[in-house]
Amino acid sequence: LAKPNAQAPTSDPAPSPWADVPSDAVAHLHVYRQRRYAGSALAPSIAIDGTQIARVGSARRVTIRLKPGPHSIGSDDKSSAITLDVKSGQDYYIRVDEEPGFWKFRGRLTLLLPEQGSAEYKLQKPIEPERALKKDMIEDEK
Repeated sequence: LAKPNAQAPTSDPAPSPWADVPSDAVAHLHVYRQRRYAGSALAPSIAIDGTQIARVGSARRVTIRLKPGPHSIGSDDKSSAITLDVKSGQDYYIRVDEEPGFWKFRGRLTLLLPEQGSAEYKLQKPIEPERALKKDMIEDEK
């Protein structure tokens, strides 16, 4: 039997873990896919430390804020995980390439030097808003 004056408990939304982190204290991980015909309809997931952050479609890019320290970056292709010891203020570039799998294409990750990654990254468009899964970690790009 419900109590007549009982109220549902209210919960405040959890504060973003990024709310107290100054912008110069983070690193930027730039992840992108070049336009390719093979696998163009797919959008592989990008995960940081086991948490899905975004899905990157063909000819798209995303910049993810990372706190300094060790991080594991993964995708749909479990054999291409990258471990980074992130330093604040640094930029890291990862390209997602389509790798044929048994039933579908998977996103293979390749860590690039900033000189190569920066130029290729700028040629892509930002990811669609609905593909940003952890919006508090993603830089707003236009």
